[in-house]
Amino acid sequence: MKLILPLERCPLDVGSKANRLRALLAAGLPVPEAYVISADDLAAEKSQELAADVRELMDTVFRGAAVVVRSSAADEDTPLASAAGVYESYLDRRTADEVLDAIAACRASAVSADADAYRVLHGRVECAPMHVIVQRMADCRISGVLYTRNPVAEDATMLVETSRGLGTRVVAGLGADQRFTLSRSAPEPRDRDRADRTVGEEDLPRTLQELGLALEAEFGCPQDVEWGLADGRLFVFQSRDIVVPPVPAPLRATRPAPSAAPAADLVLSPGYGIGVPVTVADGRPAPLGSVAVLDHMPTASRLDLLKDASALVLREGNALSHSAALTRELGLPAILLTDPHGLPTDRFAPDGSGPGGGEAAPVLVDAVRGQVTRLVELPPVERKKAVFAAMRQAGLRGLPGHHYQGRYETVLFDPVAQNRVLAQLRRRGTGTTECVQRILPYDDPARTYCGISARIQVTADACRVQFKRANLLPDRPYRFDEEVHVRVDTPEAGADLLRGLLYVARPAQERRISRAEVDGVRLQFNLWPGARHAYLGLESELPGIIEEFLRACDVPLAECEPLDGKDLFDMLGIGLEDLRFGARA
Repeated sequence: MKLILPLERCPLDVGSKANRLRALLAAGLPVPEAYVISADDLAAEKSQELAADVRELMDTVFRGAAVVVRSSAADEDTPLASAAGVYESYLDRRTADEVLDAIAACRASAVSADADAYRVLHGRVECAPMHVIVQRMADCRISGVLYTRNPVAEDATMLVETSRGLGTRVVAGLGADQRFTLSRSAPEPRDRDRADRTVGEEDLPRTLQELGLALEAEFGCPQDVEWGLADGRLFVFQSRDIVVPPVPAPLRATRPAPSAAPAADLVLSPGYGIGVPVTVADGRPAPLGSVAVLDHMPTASRLDLLKDASALVLREGNALSHSAALTRELGLPAILLTDPHGLPTDRFAPDGSGPGGGEAAPVLVDAVRGQVTRLVELPPVERKKAVFAAMRQAGLRGLPGHHYQGRYETVLFDPVAQNRVLAQLRRRGTGTTECVQRILPYDDPARTYCGISARIQVTADACRVQFKRANLLPDRPYRFDEEVHVRVDTPEAGADLLRGLLYVARPAQERRISRAEVDGVRLQFNLWPGARHAYLGLESELPGIIEEFLRACDVPLAECEPLDGKDLFDMLGIGLEDLRFGARA
């Protein structure tokens, strides 16, 4: 055979999957016998030679045996883009013709609807080279997936999902027969050879724990492992590097009311989402910001239609499926809720409208604790926290029109210090831009205060909704502000968004602002009606950059104030009820 090479002797550029299997084999780990065909040798002009090699392989090495034909694309099994389940594998092929058909289908999956959609989701267009693996199929009594770092919980554990027979139910998102966690602490060593993994089902958890720790030590990072137990041996079919995103901290003190919808059966992709539940049929896109309710785990091409949802609620699925992995890559919160009794979508139409034509109530999908709560049932402060957490998640994952930024900010009140900053700008030849910004504040009806605000900001050329959380840092002359900006076409559209989140309008405000940016520091001089003089806000992604700029201006850092909005207005000595220039003319 010229075009089909044993795994241990294949070239180094035959895709991450084949490369990793070769490394596993070299490390003495139990990998079923496999052969590799490079993308170059799959070219049409070599088809006759390849067919002859496949017939020889199936008549000799794999005579009377079943094989699996697997993809090994160049853009598959990478840490940031797993392409999990995007390309095809074909099980239980026993004849040369079946293997040749599977090879052709495997290559064709590189340009399938799922593959095209997956590339779009990751900002790519070109199709990567597709190599193919032909591997002896193990007759598994039990199989599954092991994540050496739990992707859906804060605690430092491993997560395992298993099913009887081959692991197709687990990876396909059809559920798991068993799910359990394992400690990441090293167990007491056992006196046996590393490659000897003869094991019974009762000893499977400990063996998987040992395997997971060995694979992390071998490859230096968390691993997504597909394994199977056959003939008393534990086989490894895949081990790929994964980047497990940090699980967001639970919302503090969020207390759903007793009448809230039931707790989720399982978190599939951690995070927070708020929206109106909408049942989304196959082939239909999810409305922007909705909570999409689905019967089954979505494929990559369907995920492309769901990416604008704020969260997913699924009636069937499991945490270590290919689909769940793709959902986590997108940062899209998702939970499993097999019995959706009480979820508002049960009583509303697929478009989210109520039985009488009214709008359905928005819900918080807390895909950290695993809860679904009607937004109206949260106390005001907890509702603000929930809204900000959901908006922050939407901004971080790039939901259309949403932008997240985290910046350190400090404030200068002293006019002398401000003049030194202005002098520095003149020396650098940096000008300022001037505008009047109209602000439409929104709050809960009781106006509870917690450092989280929502408002519409309107200038001559832009309109946006700003969600902001001010984090005071103890004993530091600056604070850390997190903001999510949502672009809207009109103030009315912004008002609709905020009213849907149960905010109410407060009296309109205005301020005159002068902006400049220099050396990574954003400067904004703010003048409010009734204030004696402007104050200067300085922002940067790194506090050291602000400190360096102030030194260049000969302004001591001690002149700065880390004030939040409430204290700032108290310092200015002005109220919040009448802050419009026209009213003070």
